[in-house]
Amino acid sequence: MDKTGVFKLAGAIAGATVVGLVLWVGSSVGQTDAPTAHTIFVTGMEVKGATTADKLAPPAVNPQDLSKGYGFKAPGAADKNDPKKWEVASYVFAPAFVTVRQGDTVNLTVFLVNGDEHEVWVTGPDGRRVVPATKWNRGRQYEVSFLADQPGTYQLMCSSHAPSMAATFLVVPRK
Repeated sequence: MDKTGVFKLAGAIAGATVVGLVLWVGSSVGQTDAPTAHTIFVTGMEVKGATTADKLAPPAVNPQDLSKGYGFKAPGAADKNDPKKWEVASYVFAPAFVTVRQGDTVNLTVFLVNGDEHEVWVTGPDGRRVVPATKWNRGRQYEVSFLADQPGTYQLMCSSHAPSMAATFLVVPRK
């Protein structure tokens, strides 16, 4: 990357940071300091991308060897009518990052679009499971809750598609 690209990237990061700080400060103006409950709608999905070998060579390393959360269909396997087409995929939760305050209750409403089965749970900052492991299936909605009683990161994890299928909940200390 040349110097112009580096400066553009640095500017974009700085701009995003300022916007994030403004949104955080702006969202807290006029609010009480009492804990609140947040309902967060999360989608579990498989994101796919495809191209052809004449436009871009397939990856040298099979993405499925890198992570259970990645998928790969080589040329000839992705589309029987187009032997040059190849495809990659990744399982994700969206949104993948949310910030709440210590003491808040996080109510997750999760709808799964892809993947027949997912083994999921939520861990707290100390590593303990605040939502026990359970199996979730495609085409269904699930609701789970946890109290964000410790500052730090809580994670919604799918062990079937880790590490890409994860959502992080940053809990900031309440003043």
